[in-house]
Amino acid sequence: MKPRLLIALLTLVAIVPALAAPRLTVRFANPAWTGVAVPPGQQCAKLGGQGSTPALNVFDLPQGTGALLLEFNERGGGSRGRLLFSINKGVASAQVPSVQSQGRLPGGFSLVSAPEGGDGNYLPPCTQGKAYFLVVKALEAANPSAPVLGEGRLELGKL
Repeated sequence: MKPRLLIALLTLVAIVPALAAPRLTVRFANPAWTGVAVPPGQQCAKLGGQGSTPALNVFDLPQGTGALLLEFNERGGGSRGRLLFSINKGVASAQVPSVQSQGRLPGGFSLVSAPEGGDGNYLPPCTQGKAYFLVVKALEAANPSAPVLGEGRLELGKL
């Protein structure tokens, strides 16, 4: 291997890990949510449920985090809604309360984008056999376009 190519390769190997955002630890605050199956009653109204987002505990927040962006998704499908939750800078962890699919958002929350094909704050799981997941991003400020400081993922389960 030529020396210049080797140096370039070694530099790239050293830089890539530094560019990756720190990993957040995200856990359910309610034991009914296990990540395997969506709990009974947490599906959409069309399927007889009154689903709301799971309450969460988020750990390992990078220094300077001012908000969490919560992105609810259907695997192989669209967005189930995106919410912004403001937190105090300097904390290492945050408790994120549950949010109803419709109605007023709890304090600290703002709607970033409504669910695809729906309205309200969040579209609960509504397709039998589909899997659902959540992406949590630590942001520098309470602005969805603020720099991402860290990211975590959590399987919500299969319906």
